[in-house]
Amino acid sequence: MDTTPSATAVPDGKDASAYSYWHDDTVRFNDIDPMWHLTSTAYLVMMENARIRFIREAAEALDRPHAGWMLVKANINYMSQVHYPDPVRIGIRVQRIGRSSVSILHAMFNADACAAVLEGTLVLVDGNRDRAVPIPEDLRTSLQALSDGVPL
Repeated sequence: MDTTPSATAVPDGKDASAYSYWHDDTVRFNDIDPMWHLTSTAYLVMMENARIRFIREAAEALDRPHAGWMLVKANINYMSQVHYPDPVRIGIRVQRIGRSSVSILHAMFNADACAAVLEGTLVLVDGNRDRAVPIPEDLRTSLQALSDGVPL
């Protein structure tokens, strides 16, 4: 059996080299529990901030007055503790672009260790009709460009 990874293999989410988009943050005092660990919800909030910046950058030049992204699925795996006042880096990459949805991988790194990986699915929604809408081709291209042009 051939176990050689293919050129189209999905990158390991815990590997920092899988990400080209980065957001830097710092653990705040209000993000910790009594043991000085980052709370589970703070991981999600910090990853949300990174995701919003990523999406805004992808859509910066695009005029979509009534469309917005809705997070419809989130699956997070916690791998290591993060403490106050640690600096963290959050990597973001697009895994797949569907008709109206995008699967995004997020990873939080503390020093060189992966602290958590979040797999999320976003749907582009028309706020006037409260329905999913197709992702325009220019937005697809922009999302792909922010993910190193990897075929999606």
